[in-house]
Amino acid sequence: MRRDRLLMISAFATALLTLLPTVGESLGMDRMLKSNTSKTRTHSLFRPGYMLYDLIPNMPEHRLVPVMRRFDESVSKAAVLIPETARLK
Repeated sequence: MRRDRLLMISAFATALLTLLPTVGESLGMDRMLKSNTSKTRTHSLFRPGYMLYDLIPNMPEHRLVPVMRRFDESVSKAAVLIPETARLK
């Protein structure tokens, strides 16, 4: 039972850290995370998500607010993360 809960928490964390860089890309923040000049993504979505999550505590408010708003919208639209009963309320 405990293992199942830990696996579920890990799955949620992975899903959210994969969703965060899509928000960053839509706001153009992915350019700050790139170390090269290539136009395409060179990392998986998890790595930039982890990098953005690591930057959140020290991120200036004028950059943080749009990220959190867009992230909230993305999580609300992601029907996979929201149980069916919660969406009906």
